[in-house]
Amino acid sequence: MRILVAMDSFKGSLTAAEACRAVAAGIVRARPEVEVAQLPISDGGDGLLMALSGALSERGYEKHRVSVQGPLGEPAQAELWIDGKTCIMEMAQACGLTLVAREKRSASRTTSFGLGQAMGFALQQGCTELFVGLGGSATNDLGLGAMQALGCRFQKQGRALEFPVTGADLAELTALNDDVLRERLRGVQVTAIADVTNPLLGERGATRVFGPQKGGSFDELSVLEEGMQRAARLLASHFGFDVSKRVGAGAAGGMGAALMWFTRARMQNGAQTVLDLLDFDRHLAASRFLITGEGCFDSQSQSGKAPWTAIGRALEQKVPVALFCGALRLSEKSLQQAGIGQAYDILSKACNEEEAMQKAASYLEQLAFRWAVQAIK
Repeated sequence: MRILVAMDSFKGSLTAAEACRAVAAGIVRARPEVEVAQLPISDGGDGLLMALSGALSERGYEKHRVSVQGPLGEPAQAELWIDGKTCIMEMAQACGLTLVAREKRSASRTTSFGLGQAMGFALQQGCTELFVGLGGSATNDLGLGAMQALGCRFQKQGRALEFPVTGADLAELTALNDDVLRERLRGVQVTAIADVTNPLLGERGATRVFGPQKGGSFDELSVLEEGMQRAARLLASHFGFDVSKRVGAGAAGGMGAALMWFTRARMQNGAQTVLDLLDFDRHLAASRFLITGEGCFDSQSQSGKAPWTAIGRALEQKVPVALFCGALRLSEKSLQQAGIGQAYDILSKACNEEEAMQKAASYLEQLAFRWAVQAIK
């Protein structure tokens, strides 16, 4: 019997690979005779490159590490994989939420400048096809920090903005000049790999939905949303078309919209792209069960996240699914409607959230052991 373990990351606790190892260890401890295949997955956010590294290495890509400016101006290291003129990168490595301590998170003060620096490095290497994994960002700057790093110039209240653009700057931007950026990107195709489908503005937009996890208070979110609206009007006027309502425009604090405006990027579903690159369907077809999950399984998981996408493919192939997560925030009825037969979460077993995160690997192994004893006959 073969079991496919395809876990996404548990943010702030475990990488996708670590989660896979913990689940596999529990299964093997309970049923040593079972073959367990581990396939870390990602939806295009943080963990994208870790999930793809094996496949990319096999295909001849070379790994590069680039020093960039982090979301609060601190040094950060961004990983890029390059093969000839093609580069795959991950926004979260340059300006991800995990780079900012919880007490320092601020949707107003962070910038995506570092991603633009990473993109600039790829251009210097002669790359003309860039794949950018969005998601997991600490930013809410409409991606303008990244565009600034690529050569775009912004004016704030009529004066040149010398420092990297942050979320707080959006309401006061009055003009932009993207001549240098357009010249640098001439002949370059950008593909944005998005982990969400949200538009840029409104109740389902970047600020309202994702701002709170980036440190935005209720009052601050209203100010940031207003700034995002004003900046979006400026960009729509400058480019002569509006992308704010397009699918994925709100990804990564508005980076999706920025790439569509400034680079004419095409949007691609992150989870589908990753699963295809990993040859997920082939692994699934050879398996008796699929085990998948992530740190928090909730309504957002149903918006194109990797575990949800993997579950959909398993149902198509009639492969039974077991879900393992840190926190489970969907009703039993919703799980049944989704075709998820068994679901286990760490938070219901741990004393509190802090312990659940600190001991996530141990709890996952215990849950997997329990599942294997019950499910595998």
